[in-house]
Amino acid sequence: MTGRSFSLPQRLGLVAALCASALVACSDKPSTESDAGTSDAGTSLKNSCLGPSSANVANARLPAGYCAWTWATAADPRGLIVAPNGDVLVVERTAGRIAALYDSNGDGVSDSSERATLVEVSGLNHGITLHDGYLYASSATRVLRWPFATGTRAALSGQEAVVTGIPSGGHATRTIIFDAEGRLYVSVGSAANVDNDSTRARIRRFTAAQVQAGNVAFTDGEVFADGLRNEVGLRFDGQGRLWGVENGRDNLNRADLGGDIHTDNPAEELNLFAEAGRFYGYPYCFSEFLLPSGVGMGPKTQWADPGFMNDGTHSDAWCRDVNNVVPPMLAMPAHVAPLDIVFYDGASFPPEVVDDAFVSFHGSWNRQPAQGYEVVRVVFENGSPVRYEPFFEFNSASDTAASWPHRPVGLGVGPNGELFVSSDASGRIIAIGYQR
Repeated sequence: MTGRSFSLPQRLGLVAALCASALVACSDKPSTESDAGTSDAGTSLKNSCLGPSSANVANARLPAGYCAWTWATAADPRGLIVAPNGDVLVVERTAGRIAALYDSNGDGVSDSSERATLVEVSGLNHGITLHDGYLYASSATRVLRWPFATGTRAALSGQEAVVTGIPSGGHATRTIIFDAEGRLYVSVGSAANVDNDSTRARIRRFTAAQVQAGNVAFTDGEVFADGLRNEVGLRFDGQGRLWGVENGRDNLNRADLGGDIHTDNPAEELNLFAEAGRFYGYPYCFSEFLLPSGVGMGPKTQWADPGFMNDGTHSDAWCRDVNNVVPPMLAMPAHVAPLDIVFYDGASFPPEVVDDAFVSFHGSWNRQPAQGYEVVRVVFENGSPVRYEPFFEFNSASDTAASWPHRPVGLGVGPNGELFVSSDASGRIIAIGYQR
């Protein structure tokens, strides 16, 4: 990553994706099943570079063999989910709308005639999921649902409120996800940059019975995870474990650690929720990403937030006690704003990618130089994350410019094994495939 805005430790964490091979462009024509390769286990793998060359994403850098193209355009697309039939259901935030996007003619893109409006509700802004015959979505204050049958491409009716009274203001996204037992998880971020306590910055869990009954008060949900400043992306892995990506605080300044340390701290976090009811640090503690030489103790190290370190309780030692605070499983660069995570389970990417995670970095707003604006791959070994690598990014020394309008948000795996990425800034749904 020579010349980019990443510091040396960041480059060391990113270098693996760029080693040993040149980066290639997409194929000029769609692939076919007859070109499919096989995995080490002999399973047939699909080509997923199916888009026309005219739709290729300009100025994109990807590892060898991958391609990226504009699969669809949308109005401020945020959260997305891929339905069982392959339709991409996406929240269009500025329109307060959920659209179903599809490719009926098989030309590799979803054009303006291949979409349908499912619902229009003022305030829908991010969260979306499917569960047990319903489409669920969230606004800043509610979780709503509509009866939904796979393949529906028409307006839905029968709207019901599932969760009400979610606190408004501050971070406005409300990520929603179900587990295998039918329990609903709702993540709410902080009201301010640094709140006085963790009362709001939590994930609440609702029982299957509460979900079925509907119209449940937000405060009636169990506090499943506490002390999470803004855990926007939530996803279960193949083992049924829940993971999340967290956005850290801004404007961090602590005199004894170098004063203004906000450029590279705090780390954005990849968290594992292995046990209900645990505390993850915010607002009393933060995770180190890169502190000055001679001061820092390494990524993931817990430190007391300057606003609380003299309150008689929240010292560095308190923050490092794992009985008090669950540290992240992986530290990611400050201010890259991770908004989604997905574990790859498709039938196209190389076998070594299966069960790894992809994370969308929406990008920084108060860091110079800016960083993020990309999708990274998180490599897992023995069930744990060991590093992140660049995957889909600007082919330049910088992370952003006028020629790179994309800010990744939502992620999903398509029926051909492609990775779908929504970009609210550029109004696109981008597909990333692999050419065999």
